[in-house]
Amino acid sequence: MALAAGLFFGAYRLASFEAAVGSIIRIEVPAGVLADLDVPIGADGTEDDGGSSADPVAAESDEDRPSPPRNILLIGTDSAVGLDDDDPAGWRDRTPGVALADAIMLLRLDPHLGTASLVSLPRDLYVMIHREGVPVREEKLASALLVGGMELGAPTLVETVTRNFGVPIHNFVVIDFLGFEAVVDEIGGVPVWFPHPARDVASGLYITEAGCTSLDGRASLSFVRSRKLELFVDGRWQRVGVWNDLERNQRQQDFLTLALERVADTGARSMIVRDDLIEAAARSVVLDDRLTLRTLLNLGNAFAGFDPSDLGRHVLPVYDDTVGSASVLRLRSDARRVFDVFRGITLRPEDVPVVVVDGRGPVDESVPAHTQLRLKGFPIEAEPGATVAFTTVRAHRDRFAAAVLVAQMLTPTPRFDFVDDPAFGDRVELTLGEDFASFLLVPRALREVDALARATLPLRVDEEETSAPEPASVVGMAAWEADTLPVRAGMRVPTEVRTTFDGRRPDGSACS
Repeated sequence: MALAAGLFFGAYRLASFEAAVGSIIRIEVPAGVLADLDVPIGADGTEDDGGSSADPVAAESDEDRPSPPRNILLIGTDSAVGLDDDDPAGWRDRTPGVALADAIMLLRLDPHLGTASLVSLPRDLYVMIHREGVPVREEKLASALLVGGMELGAPTLVETVTRNFGVPIHNFVVIDFLGFEAVVDEIGGVPVWFPHPARDVASGLYITEAGCTSLDGRASLSFVRSRKLELFVDGRWQRVGVWNDLERNQRQQDFLTLALERVADTGARSMIVRDDLIEAAARSVVLDDRLTLRTLLNLGNAFAGFDPSDLGRHVLPVYDDTVGSASVLRLRSDARRVFDVFRGITLRPEDVPVVVVDGRGPVDESVPAHTQLRLKGFPIEAEPGATVAFTTVRAHRDRFAAAVLVAQMLTPTPRFDFVDDPAFGDRVELTLGEDFASFLLVPRALREVDALARATLPLRVDEEETSAPEPASVVGMAAWEADTLPVRAGMRVPTEVRTTFDGRRPDGSACS
């Protein structure tokens, strides 16, 4: 969705457009719906609420404090209010102002690590809709907006996602068809490569020539809404894939990546951001009442150098089911692996090989320390070492999540040593010092250890030469997820092109 582009690249210039930001429509969210961000923890292990400074301004502007991860629900509605009469997106059998959730994406931003992860939530997931703390009825996820009504549509969807999937949502952004078209038009369209002429009669997409085509707002909306995409191959129109929402979700993520690259190309990474883009974004979105100007500024600064190709993309494993005469989707049991990414649980012990260096000096123990850690599921390689005073976990900064997982098992909490040297490789090195007491039966709280580790991360020397940390979600998941797209049964026709395309040239490059 193009709306996410502003969160990554344009936000840090909003200070010059407070009037535009003030005009953004905000939804007052009932208490308990949005999750609270984790309070940063100081080096001494005490909570830091940011209010201890005698100077409130100085405390508020303290950028050295670790920034906690944030989950944002991106909601694209199918409201047709304001569309021209000849716009295909407005051809529907419902009142223009009555909206379902047409696209639902969960975006996790980790400003301190500079990582971002994204998953699409299929509209047809069959779940219990929750409104104001009460389970209302089982429906498709897209119906949560209708159940919530005009005032509580988005909060109801947020609450439904949180309660069904166990994922905290800190903010949400809503955009309708008209707003989507406006943002795309303001960035000058999004170039997409088509291997053949393409069409979707239902969504109104018509591409007459193969190659790179710059899609304006209306054509972009037809593209991301397409569920019945066809390519003109060998003199006839042939269907792409199996025509379902899962393929459409992947196409939307492909388009989002291309849109982010387009925004960067228009100058949003520089300190001179186009005024019209910022103002268009302000006119086109609806935010929750917690998403403040300062938050947008901080996010914009944190992701000013973000490379869209580093966006961690995930696919929910689902299966078909029917409820009455309706076709619905349900989650497979291994969906927890995807949702764990957005809960902050990115790795499991079996994913983290550890080199254990014993620097405690002479010890008398019935079970060697490295064996105790192996019993917790970690692949272990043991080495002797010189005596040291303090227990330390050492790893490349790209292995941040792995280092935190190891540290959760120890008491006292070890020190951290993160390096930027690529020669260090992927290993996690645990050096047991004289202060080591034991391995915990129950891991220490992630929130506490994560915050302490963040405070020790070194600054990047050169954003362009140092790659962004590999999203921890990729580790241990890429093997089963990279080439897998859940296939939902669709209406079969004789001519079907069993292929997909991501809008890039065959060599993987984007259209300019």
